[in-house]
Amino acid sequence: MLKIMISSFKNIILLLLFVAIPFSGIAQKKTRFYHLIVGTYTKTQDKGLFVYKFDSKKGTLTYESSSEGIKNPSYLAISDDGTKVYSVNESGTDRKGGVSAFNFNQKTGKLNFINEQDTKGTGPCYISIANDNKYIFTANYAGGNVSALPLNNDGSIGKLTQLVQHVGSSVDKSRQKEPHAHSAIFSPAGDILYSADLGTDKLYAYQYNPNNAQPLSEATQAFTKIEPGYGPRHFAFNKQANRVYVIAEMKAMVSVFSYQDKALKHLQDISMNTADFKGTNGAADIHLSNDGKFLYATNRGSVNEIVIFKVDKSTGELERIGAESSRGKTPRNFMITANDRFLLVANQNSDDVYVFKRNKKTGLLNYNNQKITVGSPVCLKMTPAK
Repeated sequence: MLKIMISSFKNIILLLLFVAIPFSGIAQKKTRFYHLIVGTYTKTQDKGLFVYKFDSKKGTLTYESSSEGIKNPSYLAISDDGTKVYSVNESGTDRKGGVSAFNFNQKTGKLNFINEQDTKGTGPCYISIANDNKYIFTANYAGGNVSALPLNNDGSIGKLTQLVQHVGSSVDKSRQKEPHAHSAIFSPAGDILYSADLGTDKLYAYQYNPNNAQPLSEATQAFTKIEPGYGPRHFAFNKQANRVYVIAEMKAMVSVFSYQDKALKHLQDISMNTADFKGTNGAADIHLSNDGKFLYATNRGSVNEIVIFKVDKSTGELERIGAESSRGKTPRNFMITANDRFLLVANQNSDDVYVFKRNKKTGLLNYNNQKITVGSPVCLKMTPAK
């Protein structure tokens, strides 16, 4: 009798676990409301950061709040728990800049300034948070370097501990006379920080060790060469962590690399443009859909469009399948929502953000009849609303 009771009890426990695990996953997928935080250049307004409530079911945006007195908080990073927001601040006539920290209220969408620190590198244009939340890193375009700044327990930013200088040039003498660090992104494992440099046509790699006084050191594969004159800008890892996609600003090309044992190997270069294109390039941002089936990239210049690629399931290589107008001028950063239903793009020079609905099967985009007007939007980041 006792054995039967124990067996029945075990079966009940297993049944509860079977029900609870998928329910938890479903609950996470059903997050409906998010806060959209928009980073801007403040040349047309005093308020730098704007917050909107986003309905991920309808694709609609509602204004919530904004920050004042922060100059050019152009690029953003949000802590994993959603309670802290960090921005670069590209300001001053010499493009001397810093980084700012904010507390973020996940219920009200309100931002409260914590502190600001100098990056010691001019023209900071990209910011990343280490996976362990111990450091933030900025890519400084004008300085051609990467800054490392520690994070304190209260979320405030400490003073700079390391400035890593890139060295070199490339073939375009008008734009590549010197280094121009354009992004700083961690590998999925969080142990290598990669930085794309437009001026040297290289993707630099740094081993990350937060226990060292200077947390970055040269990785085993110190850099990866990009085709001369391409001007690498941003890049994206796939979720399997075996492919890297690098967007080249100057040539509007996407370079595909395999990624294994912390080493990159070139697989493919593919143009964002059609064969008959004769306009001006200005490729900007690049992201994969969350299901990994499609890749998107923005091109500014004379086309102002979002280019769509299909990802080969076995090789990871790309096929261009179409493009959609960004409906504005100079599309910079864009983002795909967690449920893969919508894509939002920031058009810097037309002062607007447009919402597109994604077809999950075809990857194609359709305007969702939703836009917001905001001065010089550059960066879009989302975090769940409480």
